[in-house]
Amino acid sequence: MPRIVSPAPVESSRVRLDSVRHWWLGGIAHLCLLVAAVPALAIGAEDFTGLLQRADAMKSVNPVEFVRLLDNLHEQQTQLSESQREHLQYLQGWRHAYAGEYAAAIPLLESIVDKASDPTLQFRAGSTATNVRALSAQYEGAFLQLNKLLNKLPEVTDQDARLQGMSVAADLYVLVGEYDLGIHYAEQVVKENARGRGVCRGEQIRLDALCKSKRITADNPDLQTAVNACLSQGESLAANAIRTTQARLFLREHRLDEAIALLERHYGEVEQSRYPRGISEWESLMAQAYQQRGSGNVAQRLALRSVEHSVKDQFTQPLVGAYRVLYEEAEKHGDIANAIAYLKKSARADKAYLDDVTARQLAYERVKSNTLSAKSQIEALNQENKLLQLQRELDSKAAETSRLYIALLMLVVVFIALWAYRTKRSQLHFMKLSQVDSLTGISNRPRFIQLAEGVLENARKSQQQASVVLCDLDHFKAINDRCGHAAGDHVLRQAVMACQTHLRVSDIFGRVGGEEFGIVLPGCGLEDAKQRAERLRQALSSIDPMFEGERCPVSASFGVTSTEISGYELRQLLAHADAALYRAKAAGRDRVMPFDGALADKPAVAIGEALRNVGHA
Repeated sequence: MPRIVSPAPVESSRVRLDSVRHWWLGGIAHLCLLVAAVPALAIGAEDFTGLLQRADAMKSVNPVEFVRLLDNLHEQQTQLSESQREHLQYLQGWRHAYAGEYAAAIPLLESIVDKASDPTLQFRAGSTATNVRALSAQYEGAFLQLNKLLNKLPEVTDQDARLQGMSVAADLYVLVGEYDLGIHYAEQVVKENARGRGVCRGEQIRLDALCKSKRITADNPDLQTAVNACLSQGESLAANAIRTTQARLFLREHRLDEAIALLERHYGEVEQSRYPRGISEWESLMAQAYQQRGSGNVAQRLALRSVEHSVKDQFTQPLVGAYRVLYEEAEKHGDIANAIAYLKKSARADKAYLDDVTARQLAYERVKSNTLSAKSQIEALNQENKLLQLQRELDSKAAETSRLYIALLMLVVVFIALWAYRTKRSQLHFMKLSQVDSLTGISNRPRFIQLAEGVLENARKSQQQASVVLCDLDHFKAINDRCGHAAGDHVLRQAVMACQTHLRVSDIFGRVGGEEFGIVLPGCGLEDAKQRAERLRQALSSIDPMFEGERCPVSASFGVTSTEISGYELRQLLAHADAALYRAKAAGRDRVMPFDGALADKPAVAIGEALRNVGHA
């Protein structure tokens, strides 16, 4: 519980806080010297890899122990191997990020991304760097790095690294208001549940997204369930983040006493975390709750502490709220000078925060369509230059004639621009409709064939391997007959989402029949393709089978072949993959079967029959 003392003027409150802080820091420094003395003597006898792993596990669970281990390892870094020094550098970058020292954290982390010998450590450093860039308002860099992470995600097998990458993706999508995408990745984190930590981290993000999109109330039992899951893993920082979400919900519902009780009860834990951003947000919420209840002096004191703990040069929503409390309390007490000062700070912080919201959304949209955006900007600049030149030419003529010509010219330009815009928009719309399957959103059969032939031709020219996978959902007709076509459509959409999580951006994925899908994997030999197909099969098997009270279990059979066996002709590859798929069905379904020469004389199923003449299409 926070220590609430009698009301005092703003300046004396700051002096009091400074003196308490100096006493506290001095005590901590003295204690750290005492604690560090004994381990420093024994560290040479311990395994450095074990110490690094221990520090890694402690970083969000016990910050004090984490810092102590890091300091001891730093003193001994000359004795570390190259890979151990890289791991230590990653942890030092994480330490700077936790303390809000983003400018120091980013170079350390991105150096690991560029140079580390361990791919898993590279991925983890990239995930942390992405998160830090977002925290430091470098949104375009964050989303560019996120695209790279999501492209690498299917190849990452380390559970902790996958959890970290998907958590960062979920956080960033929530940050720009893409709540459904954020919830999707958060649910993937919960589903994989790496070392039991996925439920805590995934639920933290999911509940935050539901709160921001106003789809949850403070009494939802998932909030306490998620807190308990975090505490069982020792993740008090994440637990308090969920409590922050619940406190915001209490305030939204005007349940001030419950909000204050929750915030007061865990205030000590939040202070002990030494996480400035989290402490500032917690104190800002407390200040707002006390002010709404009429305890102005307490609200003023907590708002000052929120401002003090805020990250330098970072204008967040809690900081805006804290300045607002200080302004309103100063005005209420007739302290005009402080009221004006805080009003200015509140307005500046509010504007900076709104600018930040706009900047992150623009960065997301810019990265999402960077190529098209760049082309459109060049065309717009060319048109603007032409208009300016025409205006300069017309300015040399008589005043009346010039105004008339300019008016007519502008009208014609606007008409042409509108006509060109509408024509181009219609073309793009109909082109998209002709290439995309309307139910699942992936390539339809003609588009899949077109893209697949292009990939195979490039592979043939560069003598690179490629593989083709055919997937057929088992007993799909039975789902339609038993549960209805709505259930069948639901299963198809869920199957596509499950597969996309494990596919790369360069992979070709299309719906080639009712419940049949085709996949082209460039750069993959037969063995790699079999492993990729097995991961897809497992992902489909793990889809939630329930739909509107009906059980609709999902499984699929896969046929796999590669260019090293079947050549580079799409028709031959599809026929061989279809033969392998037929064999998987005959063997009992829900399995992956590769093609071999003995299958050449087997009959093909419907997909093979439909696509045998693809070369004549």
